[in-house]
Amino acid sequence: MSSTQPPHSLLLGATKGIGFALAGRLGAAGHRVTLSGRSQESVDGALARLRHARPEAIFEGLILDLGDHDATRHVLVEQGAVDHLVLCGSSQGAWGPFETLTMAMIERAVSMKLIGYLNAVQVVVPRLAGEGSITFIGGTAARAAMAGSVGIAAVNGALEAVTRSLARELAPRRVNLVSPGLTDTEAWNVMAADEKARLYASFTAKLPLSRVGQPEESADAIAFMIGNAYVTGSILDVDGGWHLGKA
Repeated sequence: MSSTQPPHSLLLGATKGIGFALAGRLGAAGHRVTLSGRSQESVDGALARLRHARPEAIFEGLILDLGDHDATRHVLVEQGAVDHLVLCGSSQGAWGPFETLTMAMIERAVSMKLIGYLNAVQVVVPRLAGEGSITFIGGTAARAAMAGSVGIAAVNGALEAVTRSLARELAPRRVNLVSPGLTDTEAWNVMAADEKARLYASFTAKLPLSRVGQPEESADAIAFMIGNAYVTGSILDVDGGWHLGKA
């Protein structure tokens, strides 16, 4: 990175939720932020909100579906130098009781959030700054057992193992993972309000901090991983204490 150029942060899957909150935070910190979404509408909407809130910052967008591996490679190979890569893409809903979980559901989650992430990293690494970073967004299902989470636990557990291996292989580039717990994002708006309230209540009753997380809190954790040049191969829980298990 040239001393006269702002750091370039590439956020894949960041038009909503934690990724969107991170885009705003990095933009405010002087990064040039490129974010991706799966539709022109989602990207345009996110850019409009970010530019309205931070008119002084540099925000760019691209259309990208992490589940379409060939198209992802085609889009990302056109990107220039990258200082920080953050992978925020969806797991495509591999939640549900094991007895009714289909292998197709697991395959979609793996295609998007495991193979999709690794595919993107492989393309970006040759363009990644020597002191740059890669940050995955995982989830507490990797280590905190709960019913109905077998599909996403398989994906998030694999990502945690990948994080440690890549941190060794890609050094001195840094590779870390942030593991959010239940976070109040747009993803839950598909549920009826009363159903969502019951879900939130059932989770928060088991948490030491007794509340749902906010996207900005996970965004702060990712920003820390990006900014601290002596952290690599680490998993950072942002889950209100869910990973501690029941008291």
